[in-house]
Amino acid sequence: MSDAIRLGVIGCGRVSWERHHPALRRTPGIRTDAVCDLVEERARRIGALFGARAVFTDYRRMLEECPLDAVAVLTDTAAHAETGVAALEAGKHLFLEKPVALTRDEALRLIKARGESGPVAQVCFNLRWHRLIRQARELLRQGIVGRVKAIHSVYTHDRTGETAPDWHRKLALGGGVLLNEGVHHYDLWRYLLDLPVNEVHVRSRPSAVYEDETGTISAELEGGVLATGVFSFLSGPNSEVEVFGDKGRLLISLYRFDGLQFYSWRTYPGATADRLKRGARALRLLPGLLSDARAGGGFQASFAGCWRGFIEAVRTGAPVGCTLEDGLAALEVALASTASARTGAAERVERGASGALGGHV
Repeated sequence: MSDAIRLGVIGCGRVSWERHHPALRRTPGIRTDAVCDLVEERARRIGALFGARAVFTDYRRMLEECPLDAVAVLTDTAAHAETGVAALEAGKHLFLEKPVALTRDEALRLIKARGESGPVAQVCFNLRWHRLIRQARELLRQGIVGRVKAIHSVYTHDRTGETAPDWHRKLALGGGVLLNEGVHHYDLWRYLLDLPVNEVHVRSRPSAVYEDETGTISAELEGGVLATGVFSFLSGPNSEVEVFGDKGRLLISLYRFDGLQFYSWRTYPGATADRLKRGARALRLLPGLLSDARAGGGFQASFAGCWRGFIEAVRTGAPVGCTLEDGLAALEVALASTASARTGAAERVERGASGALGGHV
């Protein structure tokens, strides 16, 4: 494939123009030839933004009429399986937004459609390509915290939800903070530690807008490692993961350019020597800040990294950074979480065709 990869985009909602368009604009080797959305006016507007040559309101027509190499499915979660399976069965490489699907059976349909040697299929858990996550994963593999005892996540937003679509607000449509947002961090637990989640116990609270606005989770990973998380749509913007071991703790604060901090078991936060050392380290990290700034910030840069990984896999056959099986594993934790929120009891995580742990970046 010597020319640019010919891409069709299905779904022209907020994530398409806010996250994927800036990433694709900075990524060589791919061009958007067609877009599709059920709302024609929106499809035409986003098509013009992407510079697409064709605009559709029916993805089946797009797959039949456009000579595409790959398809990006950026729809609401309930449509992922139907559109993703259609793209794979049409022989198109698939770039799929998270969560992978609405149900476990739908995720398995996608895996079956891809087959053993079918088109490339990658799930957009973009945080796997975040600069700090990549660095943290390597440090953890080197044993920086020693024997891991626990992992803790915080993922909160400042969204009132007054203009949020139904699929973002209602549990049956794939909404709610535990599934739609928490799934990012369920994937990170597995990606950072190479450990699956066995059991979860969740508490959730609704609001006038969201059926699941704020939730907390307590979980147990393979090997007895404990996990906790706080997720909320309406608080303040934050995304952090902290890993605790017998040699210290590693804090990953994803909205800070200097957000990767290791505290040894001897170090008290705020100690003068430690603060001076961290100030000097922040100066050494300025090239990382400049790199992130050119890509629109560290979070936005992770989307560009995700697209670069997809392009490499399409062109060279390299392993994708997040497989459909990886997406299924995170979905299984999310489904157990929403079940626990309903019952108030601990729920075992159903695991099946989740494949090998981790992935390649």
